[in-house]
Amino acid sequence: MVRALLVASMAKQLPDIGVDYVVGVDRGALICVQKGLNMDLAIGDFDSVSKEELELIRLHSKEIVLLDVIKDVTDSQAAMAYVDSFDEVILCGGLGGRIDHQLINIGLAKMDSRLSLWDENHLIYTVVGERTIKKAGYRYLSLFACVPSIVDLSGVNYPLANKSINEDDLYLVSNEITENEAHLRVRGKVLIIQSNDA
Repeated sequence: MVRALLVASMAKQLPDIGVDYVVGVDRGALICVQKGLNMDLAIGDFDSVSKEELELIRLHSKEIVLLDVIKDVTDSQAAMAYVDSFDEVILCGGLGGRIDHQLINIGLAKMDSRLSLWDENHLIYTVVGERTIKKAGYRYLSLFACVPSIVDLSGVNYPLANKSINEDDLYLVSNEITENEAHLRVRGKVLIIQSNDA
């Protein structure tokens, strides 16, 4: 499995995982530099960095793509076009800060099942079909239907069996995995949020 890491502007930590390709997204590229992480690509309009910081970014990235400040997509959306060929994409630093940008990043995860959003308290991704969900240090497991779906969920405090859910159902939050993993089967598509209290 070939994995890309996108580092956006709200990144405080980086996930401790192996990756094949690193993308610094706008100010996230400067964070990569500050953390000693060389990039394969830096992309953004870079309106949140100084000229000196942009030069540092150039020195630590194999390629740089300068986007126009006036555009119809966020820098994270634009970055996704450059990781088309990867099996898995992790975006860190895409949560926190502006709520509109968070919603766009969650929307990207809902549209593209390769994408996971990660920060020190959250892991957000979509599931279609079957998946074993590892506890992985997270306390809570919440589900949100992306489309009308039928869900089976076991290995949790509140299991579900052949349960029909839709986008208006907001009660599937704060479940907990009882062992090291849970098993999820979805006919449809659900957004998963694994989380800890901040």
